[in-house]
Amino acid sequence: MAANLRRGFQNINLGADDPPVQVPDYVINEAAAENRFIIIGRPVMPRRQNIRAIIATLPRNWGHEGVHGRLVEGRRFQFVFPSEETSEMVLRRGPWAFADRMLIMERWTLAFNPLMLNFIPFWIQIRGIPFQFMSQAVVMHIGRALGMYMEVDYNPEVTARREFARVRVNWNVDEPLRFQKQFQFTQGVNTLLRFTYERLRGFCEVCGMLTHDSGACLIQNGGPANDDDDDDDSGNDEGQEEGANTVLERVDAPGIIIE
Repeated sequence: MAANLRRGFQNINLGADDPPVQVPDYVINEAAAENRFIIIGRPVMPRRQNIRAIIATLPRNWGHEGVHGRLVEGRRFQFVFPSEETSEMVLRRGPWAFADRMLIMERWTLAFNPLMLNFIPFWIQIRGIPFQFMSQAVVMHIGRALGMYMEVDYNPEVTARREFARVRVNWNVDEPLRFQKQFQFTQGVNTLLRFTYERLRGFCEVCGMLTHDSGACLIQNGGPANDDDDDDDSGNDEGQEEGANTVLERVDAPGIIIE
Protein backbone atom coordinates (compact mmCIF):
# COMPACT_ATOMS: atom_id res chain seq x y z
CA MET A 1 0.00 0.00 0.00
CA ALA A 2 2.71 2.47 1.04
CA ALA A 3 4.86 1.52 -1.96
CA ASN A 4 1.93 2.11 -4.29
CA LEU A 5 1.37 5.54 -2.77
CA ARG A 6 5.04 6.47 -3.18
CA ARG A 7 4.96 5.44 -6.83
CA GLY A 8 1.76 7.40 -7.31
CA PHE A 9 3.34 10.56 -5.96
CA GLN A 10 6.01 10.35 -8.68
CA ASN A 11 3.51 9.85 -11.48
CA ILE A 12 3.34 13.55 -12.22
CA ASN A 13 4.36 15.49 -15.33
CA LEU A 14 7.21 17.54 -13.86
CA GLY A 15 9.87 17.68 -16.60
CA ALA A 16 7.57 16.65 -19.46
CA ASP A 17 7.86 20.10 -21.03
CA ASP A 18 11.68 20.30 -20.82
CA PRO A 19 13.66 20.21 -24.10
CA PRO A 20 13.96 16.63 -25.42
CA VAL A 21 17.22 14.69 -25.15
CA GLN A 22 18.51 13.30 -28.44
CA VAL A 23 19.93 9.77 -28.15
CA PRO A 24 22.94 9.30 -30.47
CA ASP A 25 22.43 7.13 -33.56
CA TYR A 26 25.24 4.74 -32.68
CA VAL A 27 23.64 4.04 -29.30
CA ILE A 28 20.28 3.40 -30.98
CA ASN A 29 21.86 1.09 -33.55
CA GLU A 30 23.69 -0.92 -30.90
CA ALA A 31 20.52 -1.31 -28.86
CA ALA A 32 18.54 -2.40 -31.92
CA ALA A 33 21.18 -5.03 -32.74
CA GLU A 34 21.07 -6.40 -29.20
CA ASN A 35 17.26 -6.66 -29.27
CA ARG A 36 16.67 -8.23 -32.69
CA PHE A 37 15.42 -11.59 -31.44
CA ILE A 38 12.72 -11.13 -28.81
CA ILE A 39 9.83 -13.23 -27.59
CA ILE A 40 7.15 -11.32 -25.70
CA GLY A 41 4.55 -12.97 -23.54
CA ARG A 42 2.12 -12.83 -20.68
CA PRO A 43 0.59 -15.28 -18.19
CA VAL A 44 -3.05 -16.25 -18.63
CA MET A 45 -3.57 -16.10 -14.83
CA PRO A 46 -1.26 -13.40 -13.34
CA ARG A 47 -2.49 -14.06 -9.84
CA ARG A 48 -1.13 -17.62 -9.95
CA GLN A 49 1.89 -17.04 -12.20
CA ASN A 50 4.61 -14.86 -10.71
CA ILE A 51 6.25 -13.01 -13.60
CA ARG A 52 9.60 -12.62 -11.86
CA ALA A 53 9.71 -16.38 -11.33
CA ILE A 54 8.80 -16.94 -14.99
CA ILE A 55 11.72 -14.75 -16.09
CA ALA A 56 14.15 -16.47 -13.73
CA THR A 57 13.12 -20.03 -14.53
CA LEU A 58 12.24 -20.46 -18.19
CA PRO A 59 15.73 -19.78 -19.65
CA ARG A 60 17.10 -22.59 -17.46
CA ASN A 61 14.39 -24.92 -18.73
CA TRP A 62 15.16 -24.06 -22.34
CA GLY A 63 18.85 -24.79 -21.88
CA HIS A 64 20.08 -22.01 -24.17
CA GLU A 65 23.01 -19.79 -23.24
CA GLY A 66 22.73 -16.02 -23.46
CA VAL A 67 18.94 -15.76 -22.99
CA HIS A 68 17.77 -13.11 -20.54
CA GLY A 69 14.34 -11.90 -19.54
CA ARG A 70 12.86 -8.63 -18.36
CA LEU A 71 9.61 -7.25 -17.02
CA VAL A 72 7.34 -5.25 -19.32
CA GLU A 73 4.50 -2.96 -18.29
CA GLY A 74 1.03 -4.43 -18.36
CA ARG A 75 1.93 -7.75 -16.65
CA ARG A 76 4.01 -8.89 -19.59
CA PHE A 77 7.54 -10.20 -20.02
CA GLN A 78 10.19 -10.41 -22.73
CA PHE A 79 13.03 -12.81 -23.45
CA VAL A 80 15.97 -11.61 -25.52
CA PHE A 81 17.75 -14.36 -27.50
CA PRO A 82 21.25 -14.35 -28.96
CA SER A 83 20.05 -15.68 -32.34
CA GLU A 84 16.93 -16.21 -34.40
CA GLU A 85 17.53 -19.95 -34.33
CA THR A 86 17.28 -20.20 -30.55
CA SER A 87 14.12 -18.10 -30.36
CA GLU A 88 12.47 -20.11 -33.14
CA MET A 89 13.39 -23.36 -31.41
CA VAL A 90 11.67 -22.22 -28.20
CA LEU A 91 8.50 -21.27 -30.10
CA ARG A 92 8.47 -24.59 -31.98
CA ARG A 93 8.72 -26.53 -28.73
CA GLY A 94 5.73 -24.69 -27.24
CA PRO A 95 3.25 -23.88 -26.07
CA TRP A 96 4.76 -23.37 -22.63
CA ALA A 97 3.23 -23.32 -19.17
CA PHE A 98 4.27 -22.10 -15.74
CA ALA A 99 2.78 -22.98 -12.35
CA ASP A 100 0.52 -25.44 -14.19
CA ARG A 101 -1.09 -22.61 -16.19
CA MET A 102 -0.54 -21.68 -19.82
CA LEU A 103 1.69 -18.86 -21.06
CA ILE A 104 1.08 -16.77 -24.17
CA MET A 105 4.29 -16.20 -26.11
CA GLU A 106 4.83 -14.53 -29.48
CA ARG A 107 7.72 -13.37 -31.61
CA TRP A 108 8.21 -9.59 -31.28
CA THR A 109 8.93 -7.34 -34.26
CA LEU A 110 8.60 -3.61 -34.95
CA ALA A 111 5.24 -4.39 -36.55
CA PHE A 112 4.08 -6.47 -33.60
CA ASN A 113 0.33 -6.37 -32.95
CA PRO A 114 -0.44 -6.47 -29.18
CA LEU A 115 -3.70 -8.26 -29.99
CA MET A 116 -1.64 -11.34 -30.83
CA LEU A 117 -0.87 -11.70 -27.12
CA ASN A 118 -4.26 -13.36 -26.87
CA PHE A 119 -3.48 -16.53 -28.80
CA ILE A 120 -1.83 -19.85 -27.97
CA PRO A 121 -0.88 -22.22 -30.83
CA PHE A 122 -2.09 -25.72 -29.93
CA TRP A 123 -1.65 -28.94 -31.81
CA ILE A 124 -5.05 -30.62 -31.51
CA GLN A 125 -5.62 -34.33 -31.91
CA ILE A 126 -8.97 -35.10 -33.58
CA ARG A 127 -10.66 -38.42 -32.89
CA GLY A 128 -13.85 -39.82 -34.34
CA ILE A 129 -13.63 -38.86 -38.03
CA PRO A 130 -15.37 -41.66 -39.99
CA PHE A 131 -12.66 -43.55 -41.90
CA GLN A 132 -14.46 -43.08 -45.22
CA PHE A 133 -14.18 -39.30 -44.80
CA MET A 134 -10.60 -39.11 -43.59
CA SER A 135 -8.59 -36.68 -45.74
CA GLN A 136 -6.34 -33.66 -45.37
CA ALA A 137 -9.10 -31.32 -46.59
CA VAL A 138 -11.51 -32.66 -43.96
CA VAL A 139 -8.94 -32.20 -41.17
CA MET A 140 -8.23 -28.64 -42.34
CA HIS A 141 -11.96 -27.84 -42.40
CA ILE A 142 -12.36 -29.12 -38.84
CA GLY A 143 -9.40 -26.97 -37.76
CA ARG A 144 -10.98 -23.86 -39.27
CA ALA A 145 -14.24 -24.66 -37.46
CA LEU A 146 -12.37 -24.77 -34.14
CA GLY A 147 -10.42 -21.52 -34.41
CA MET A 148 -7.65 -19.74 -36.32
CA TYR A 149 -6.24 -22.50 -38.54
CA MET A 150 -2.43 -22.62 -38.81
CA GLU A 151 -1.34 -25.92 -40.35
CA VAL A 152 -2.20 -29.59 -40.65
CA ASP A 153 -0.10 -32.66 -39.89
CA TYR A 154 -1.51 -35.19 -42.31
CA ASN A 155 0.18 -38.14 -43.91
CA PRO A 156 -2.11 -40.98 -45.08
CA GLU A 157 0.42 -43.65 -44.12
CA VAL A 158 1.09 -42.21 -40.66
CA THR A 159 -2.60 -41.45 -39.99
CA ALA A 160 -3.46 -45.06 -40.80
CA ARG A 161 -1.23 -46.20 -37.91
CA ARG A 162 -2.75 -43.94 -35.27
CA GLU A 163 -6.26 -43.25 -34.04
CA PHE A 164 -6.27 -39.48 -34.56
CA ALA A 165 -5.50 -36.69 -37.02
CA ARG A 166 -3.62 -33.52 -36.02
CA VAL A 167 -4.26 -29.87 -36.80
CA ARG A 168 -2.62 -26.74 -35.38
CA VAL A 169 -4.91 -23.92 -34.29
CA ASN A 170 -4.05 -20.50 -32.85
CA TRP A 171 -6.47 -20.51 -29.94
CA ASN A 172 -7.97 -17.25 -28.65
CA VAL A 173 -7.80 -17.40 -24.85
CA ASP A 174 -10.99 -15.33 -24.66
CA GLU A 175 -12.81 -18.38 -26.03
CA PRO A 176 -13.53 -21.51 -23.97
CA LEU A 177 -11.85 -24.76 -24.93
CA ARG A 178 -14.05 -27.32 -26.63
CA PHE A 179 -13.29 -31.01 -26.17
CA GLN A 180 -16.20 -32.38 -28.18
CA LYS A 181 -18.21 -31.05 -31.09
CA GLN A 182 -20.87 -32.37 -33.48
CA PHE A 183 -20.06 -32.41 -37.21
CA GLN A 184 -22.20 -33.55 -40.11
CA PHE A 185 -20.33 -35.51 -42.76
CA THR A 186 -23.69 -36.69 -44.11
CA GLN A 187 -26.53 -34.20 -44.10
CA GLY A 188 -28.75 -34.68 -41.06
CA VAL A 189 -26.42 -37.20 -39.40
CA ASN A 190 -24.38 -35.94 -36.43
CA THR A 191 -20.94 -37.33 -35.67
CA LEU A 192 -19.35 -36.43 -32.34
CA LEU A 193 -15.65 -35.61 -32.64
CA ARG A 194 -13.32 -35.48 -29.62
CA PHE A 195 -10.33 -33.15 -29.26
CA THR A 196 -7.12 -33.44 -27.25
CA TYR A 197 -4.93 -30.34 -26.87
CA GLU A 198 -1.27 -31.30 -26.78
CA ARG A 199 0.73 -29.71 -23.92
CA LEU A 200 -2.40 -28.24 -22.36
CA ARG A 201 -2.16 -27.42 -18.66
CA GLY A 202 -4.61 -25.86 -16.20
CA PHE A 203 -8.04 -24.65 -17.31
CA CYS A 204 -11.52 -24.23 -15.82
CA GLU A 205 -13.23 -27.62 -15.82
CA VAL A 206 -16.63 -25.90 -15.58
CA CYS A 207 -16.59 -23.60 -18.63
CA GLY A 208 -13.34 -24.46 -20.44
CA MET A 209 -11.65 -21.05 -20.07
CA LEU A 210 -7.87 -20.85 -19.76
CA THR A 211 -7.94 -17.53 -17.90
CA HIS A 212 -9.39 -18.70 -14.58
CA ASP A 213 -9.79 -21.75 -12.36
CA SER A 214 -13.08 -23.41 -11.55
CA GLY A 215 -12.98 -21.68 -8.15
CA ALA A 216 -13.24 -18.29 -9.89
CA CYS A 217 -15.71 -19.36 -12.58
CA LEU A 218 -18.61 -17.03 -13.27
CA ILE A 219 -20.88 -19.97 -14.05
CA GLN A 220 -20.11 -21.87 -10.86
CA ASN A 221 -19.50 -19.11 -8.31
CA GLY A 222 -21.11 -15.96 -9.64
CA GLY A 223 -17.94 -14.11 -10.62
CA PRO A 224 -14.18 -14.24 -11.12
CA ALA A 225 -11.63 -13.54 -8.43
CA ASN A 226 -10.02 -10.10 -8.33
CA ASP A 227 -6.53 -10.22 -9.85
CA ASP A 228 -5.62 -6.69 -8.72
CA ASP A 229 -3.53 -8.02 -5.85
CA ASP A 230 -0.92 -9.49 -8.19
CA ASP A 231 2.47 -9.13 -6.52
CA ASP A 232 4.65 -8.58 -9.58
CA ASP A 233 4.79 -4.82 -9.07
CA SER A 234 5.36 -4.93 -5.35
CA GLY A 235 9.09 -5.57 -5.38
CA ASN A 236 8.54 -8.70 -3.25
CA ASP A 237 10.02 -11.90 -4.70
CA GLU A 238 8.70 -14.23 -2.02
CA GLY A 239 6.59 -16.12 -4.56
CA GLN A 240 9.51 -16.81 -6.87
CA GLU A 241 10.74 -20.10 -5.44
CA GLU A 242 7.27 -21.58 -5.27
CA GLY A 243 6.64 -20.68 -8.87
CA ALA A 244 10.06 -21.87 -10.00
CA ASN A 245 9.54 -25.31 -8.54
CA THR A 246 6.34 -25.79 -10.51
CA VAL A 247 7.88 -25.31 -13.96
CA LEU A 248 8.26 -28.81 -15.35
CA GLU A 249 7.64 -28.39 -19.07
CA ARG A 250 10.27 -29.75 -21.44
CA VAL A 251 9.90 -31.44 -24.82
CA ASP A 252 11.68 -34.60 -25.87
CA ALA A 253 9.03 -35.56 -28.44
CA PRO A 254 6.02 -33.79 -29.96
CA GLY A 255 3.11 -33.66 -27.56
CA ILE A 256 5.05 -35.19 -24.64
CA ILE A 257 5.44 -33.32 -21.36
CA ILE A 258 8.09 -34.73 -19.06
CA GLU A 259 7.77 -34.15 -15.34
